[in-house]
Parts: sequence; structure tokens; C-alpha cells
Amino acid sequence: MPELTEWFHPKRRPGRTRLMMVGAFVGALVVLATSTLFSWPLGGLSAAASNVAFEAPDGSCLMWTDGNDMNKVDCSASHLFEIAGTVDLAASYPADAPFPDGTLWQKIVQDNCTGVTARFMSNKLDPYGRYHTGALKPKDQQWAAGSRSMRCGLQVIGPGGKLLPATGSATTGDQSAVYDVGTCLGIDGKSVSDPVPCDNAHAYEIVGIVDLKPLFPDGYPDQGKQDAALSPACGKAATDYTKGYDLTKNGLGVTWDVVHQESWAIGSMKVNCKVGQKLPDGSGLQKIINSVKGVGPQLVPSSTQAAPSSNPQDSH
Repeated sequence: MPELTEWFHPKRRPGRTRLMMVGAFVGALVVLATSTLFSWPLGGLSAAASNVAFEAPDGSCLMWTDGNDMNKVDCSASHLFEIAGTVDLAASYPADAPFPDGTLWQKIVQDNCTGVTARFMSNKLDPYGRYHTGALKPKDQQWAAGSRSMRCGLQVIGPGGKLLPATGSATTGDQSAVYDVGTCLGIDGKSVSDPVPCDNAHAYEIVGIVDLKPLFPDGYPDQGKQDAALSPACGKAATDYTKGYDLTKNGLGVTWDVVHQESWAIGSMKVNCKVGQKLPDGSGLQKIINSVKGVGPQLVPSSTQAAPSSNPQDSH
């Protein structure tokens, strides 16, 4: 069974802030999460939804499909945002201050929310983990009317920038950046994107999750030791998941994520085992259609691949 770990484990960018900024218009609010824009409805936010967003206490969890149905839910239920704290920007942005553009909002959230979420997590926010710092801010009309309140919080965001539902509070949950077994991660050009149905084009299929803690009870293992342990562990996970499907014969291989030392110290010790394939020229990931469990996958010929917009990325 081929292993793709050397190619599939590029060095990550430093994750000091975990700031994610996506301009998701939720009625009269904007959810900031990544540099990619969400396509959320632009309809008006009801007064009740606005009150939920800006009056819910710290530690509350919010769920919505659009700005009109934002609700406070128990954090044990599916949610999209966990409130970590409120920031008043009035001292820095008085009544006559113009509405910030996207670049300035990035800086505002980074300067004001990263500390809020770090404190909320008792300074144990995994810089490579599943949770990302985000914010709920006023829209331009509310800004013009004098609103300067911003809610800082935590979100789970896919590789392509989509908000993903979370269950359980970030303060007590495992921060390991793992997906449910059977999840297929989409492909954008030649890079990993958000989860999709497995009969859609995708880059990876998650075939198992390995907890490294029992394998290394004495402390953090370097990447070489992780690879040595994960090669057989993920190989077995793939065999069990596919019921012996011949990945090699079908041009696929097994790869896995690795745990950074900072993550290990916080308690994030689980990794994804996944099936995928790189393009023949090594320029990115190959498109796969269908699951390795069931009807069998099909590799899309590389000649149909779109030109990459960036270098290949891992699944986080």
C-alpha cells in the first residue's frame, strides 16, 4: 500500500494567531472568519436575532442558517460560533470614524480578539487545532449609527473557508483537527477544500483516526517517530475501512497528518488517516470521485485539472 506522507506533509505556515476572517453577511452582522467570502443571505436581521448575537453571555453558542434565525443553543448541540467576549471599539474608532475596509477589519480582529479567545481558553488554544478565532461585527449601517461592539469567539472552519458545525464547548473539547471517518474533503483546483459528498470530486477520504497518546506515553514524538507509528496504523485503518480494497491497484495511497509539539502540549494528540493521490507531476492533488468504500473511486485524469491557485496544502 503506497505511502504519500513525504509529499503530503509540507511545512505549515506559523499558526500564532489562528485568525480566520470570512466576510459572512448575517443580516445586520458580519461574521469574520477567513480571507474567502462566504455567500450568506443579505436579508435584514430580526431584532430578536440581533439581541441574541450581542446580548448572549460569554460562553454562549450560536447557530443559524441565515441572519433571521440566529439562535442561542446549548453548546452540546450543533453550533457555528461560541462567544468568548465582547470588545468595545469606541475609544479607537469615534463616532466620525469611517467604516473599516476588509484589511483594517483583519487587523482589528487580530489586535482585539486573539487575546480574548486565548483568555477564554485559559491560554490553551491549539495554534494548529480545529478552533479558529472569529468575530461578529456590526454592518456598515450599524457602524454609521454608532455601534462599536464586536463579539469575539471561536469557530470551526474547513480548509476552503466554510463554517462547519461544532458540538461541545471549545473549552472542554478535544482540539485535534480531525474529521469524522468517512468524510471526503473537496478539491479546489489542486488544493484541499471543504467537506463534500464522496460522489463529488474530492482530494481525500478520511479512513481512520489515530490517537498518538497511547503509542507515545512518555512524551512528544518527533515527526519521524510519528511517521513510523502511523504508517502501519493508518495502513490498517485503510484496510479495515475499505474491507481490503486494493488502493495500490487503483492508483491511490495512504497518508496522515502529524501533531506539532505545541498541539501535543495542549492535549491535541489525534490525527487523520486519509486516502488520496498526488498528480503525476507533483504539482497538486488529484481529483477523486466516489468513495473507496462502496462503488469504488475513480481518478480524474490530470489533463482535466484546473491550474492551481496556490501550492498544495494539507487537510487543515
